[in-house]
Amino acid sequence: MNRSARALILLAGTALVAPFHARAADEGAAAPAAIEHDPAPGADIVVTATRKETRLQQTPVAVSVIGKEFRSLQNVITARDLAGQIPGLYTAPTGITPLTNTFFIRGIGNSDPIFDPTVGVYIDDVYLPRAINGMSDLTDVERVEVLRGPQGTLFGANSAGGAIRYVTKTPGDHLEARGDVGFGSYNTVNTHGYVSGALIPGLLAASLAVAHDQHDGYTWNPSLKTDVNNQNTTGGRIKLLFTPTSRLKITLTADGTVDHSQAAQYVATTYNASNPALSNLGAITGGTLYAPTQFSAYQPNVSYAGRYPVNYSHSGGITARVDYTLDSHLALHSITALRAFDQDPVNYNNDGQARLPYNSAQTRAVDISDNYIAYHEHEFTQELQVQGNWKVFDFTAGLYYLFENFSSNRIGYVTGLPQTDTALPAAPFDQIGDTRSFNYSAYAQGNVHLTDKLTLTAGGRYIIQHRAFTFSGVNDDLDGNPIDPALYPQVLTGGSIPALGVSVSGAQVNFTNAAVLNTKTWRSFTPKAGLSWQATPTAFFFVDYAKGFDAGGFNNRALSVATALPYNPETVNTFEGGIKTDWFNHRLRINATGFYNDYKNLQTSVSAYSPVSGTYVSTRGNAPSAHTDGFELETSGQPTRNLALVFNLTYLQTRFDDYAAPSYGTVPAYNYTGKQFSGQPQLQYFGSVTWTIPLHQQGTIKLGGSGNFETSYFSDTLNSEQYRIPAHGYANAFLNYETPDGHWNFTLTARNLTNSFYFSTLNPVGSAIKSGAYAGTLLLQGAQNAPRTIFVKAAYSY
Repeated sequence: MNRSARALILLAGTALVAPFHARAADEGAAAPAAIEHDPAPGADIVVTATRKETRLQQTPVAVSVIGKEFRSLQNVITARDLAGQIPGLYTAPTGITPLTNTFFIRGIGNSDPIFDPTVGVYIDDVYLPRAINGMSDLTDVERVEVLRGPQGTLFGANSAGGAIRYVTKTPGDHLEARGDVGFGSYNTVNTHGYVSGALIPGLLAASLAVAHDQHDGYTWNPSLKTDVNNQNTTGGRIKLLFTPTSRLKITLTADGTVDHSQAAQYVATTYNASNPALSNLGAITGGTLYAPTQFSAYQPNVSYAGRYPVNYSHSGGITARVDYTLDSHLALHSITALRAFDQDPVNYNNDGQARLPYNSAQTRAVDISDNYIAYHEHEFTQELQVQGNWKVFDFTAGLYYLFENFSSNRIGYVTGLPQTDTALPAAPFDQIGDTRSFNYSAYAQGNVHLTDKLTLTAGGRYIIQHRAFTFSGVNDDLDGNPIDPALYPQVLTGGSIPALGVSVSGAQVNFTNAAVLNTKTWRSFTPKAGLSWQATPTAFFFVDYAKGFDAGGFNNRALSVATALPYNPETVNTFEGGIKTDWFNHRLRINATGFYNDYKNLQTSVSAYSPVSGTYVSTRGNAPSAHTDGFELETSGQPTRNLALVFNLTYLQTRFDDYAAPSYGTVPAYNYTGKQFSGQPQLQYFGSVTWTIPLHQQGTIKLGGSGNFETSYFSDTLNSEQYRIPAHGYANAFLNYETPDGHWNFTLTARNLTNSFYFSTLNPVGSAIKSGAYAGTLLLQGAQNAPRTIFVKAAYSY
């Protein structure tokens, strides 16, 4: 698809739907059982589990359902606001941009958005192949469903960890309108609107959702003398529902988002094992990068990054869904979608340091690590599905096709810290890649009701994944201009270029992958089997086995032709068992799930043999084996008419069972066997309380709070102490008043009441400082959470 065609998609999504944010059409997509976070114990919650409607407590899969009331009272605007609240789910509270969301479920995910996610994200059954193309607002989302464990049978590749489903509201004949406007700390302004109703009663209904979210930067930058890490997103969705007959339903959706928030800037700190006085400092503020003479004191949410953060991101799409009922037993569904996004440009700094002279040989002020990127993507998906339903047997089966073209152009200004006072900084390296993906799948899953209480579930999906990859690496000067090999042949052989003030490593010279393996096809079968038993009217048990598959791919971050190689698919075999119960006349609900995940060929950075160079290289590849195990507890209760309680607990163990390699030439040895996965706390807790005070003829007051806590975890695979994130938690509170007629709603929300700051990750910035009083000090950087915010909102619904 050429650039004009992609622009047309974005026009349909972001320009046509000018100032809104959006999603797409849903009528039946898998969303298995769980606790709904709207405090209504005893409610007969219906979910579209296994892509058909079932009662929440009678669905043999673990899933959490986040409803509208919970999101409203807790001021949940984006998926990131759910961090720490959903059992088994981990998501970083910050990202490169608001549209970039990475998710981990039960320890499995992918923190690098340039590669395939391991947790599938769906908007009304439409798959989003990249974490870059995420959701920035949940305006017309009816519910968020978090499915835990492999979803390969009904959802396909890249859902081995689980799936996040956004289910948007479908318009009907009844006129519905709602809107809200809110103001808060850091000049926060959030406005949302939704209207739906009949254009032609009984035949054509429509809905329109709009959203705008903005706030000033949460982080102070002394280098730029301004606040950074702000938000400025606008988006919306249009939805049409056409029902020409009682058997035929056609839903058309167009959505889009414009994100002009600043790109992320990170906070700097230090670590020195031999001299603790040199740990927990801030950024270098004097001298050169080779021999610093001064550091700032560490301050939370203060970044010294020297480049102004830039972000111009857009996403949008068009979806057509057709649902046709053949008879009382059979129904047909077709879901067709065309989506695209671009980030062009995005400039983000990931060192948190001020720009300083490199050393005596290069006195120009440079960044240690900075990125200037342009991403473009478009995709087409088509799913055809048939569903059958009889008394003793029901099934869902279908065919699925996906085409995606993802183009990336990423200039990495990774100069590193100088090793000598005469060294020149490394030349910025431009990674230019294009990946074309084709997915062909066929799937079926059915339930045999052996008795009124016992059900056997079985199914599987056959997947063919084909990819073609073109890639080139180009050395640039410090201004981002490609270096001409005719003038400076060092870019083809390596060496210093004094005239440009940079050096080129012999292992990182201009190259293309035209002469190496650049197309590959993988095949996989992902089965599922399970038993469920309705032991009593209020006790439901299930056990199942499922296999997940994450597609193989190519290294979009290659630094040499020898590393521009394919990596293999990742698979997981999961064994799961759970119980779902209601007690005391449905006033207490307790659901618990235990699981064991056995992973093969876990996708990560490894030492692998390169047939191009005949040597071992560090590249993206596969760790032979790993596992996770644990359990999740979800409870909600209503001990009195006016008191609602929620408590969730996640226990997670992660281990690499085989992840080691000896040294090969310049490739160092490593042994991560027995280590924990990075970024995964062992224990997570969440609790909330809501107290309702009826005022009779004067309306209703609700007040409450919530809190989450997680134990410490490591940011690195080696589990080094300097990269340990300490245990931490956050507390939130709200006060809500609703008028007697239910039309007006006023909410006061406070988040992070204690104004606590923690790194969500910590990463090194080059090697340790080599010279001067600070020699041996390691520079670290990482993202931190938002500060305490107070927000007041007025909402009207009709």
